[in-house]
Amino acid sequence: MRRRSMLLLAAVWAGCRHADVYPAEVVDNFMTECAMRSDARVCRCALDALERRFTLQQFLDFEARLRAGEVPKEMVDAAADCRG
Repeated sequence: MRRRSMLLLAAVWAGCRHADVYPAEVVDNFMTECAMRSDARVCRCALDALERRFTLQQFLDFEARLRAGEVPKEMVDAAADCRG
């Protein structure tokens, strides 16, 4: 019974996390840009939150919106959660 509960818990947790792991180049670019405006600890926390919540494609879409001059709320929210 305990084993079944542990397997169920693991399955639920896995379902809450996206399978995408951002490539090193994406991570490096984000950290470099973010660290110009914020503390590296906050940047790492925000990136971890984004990686947990959003697929790589969604993250790349956020970056495209940033380049177009729009600040995605999802990115702001991830960083705000890390400052508290």
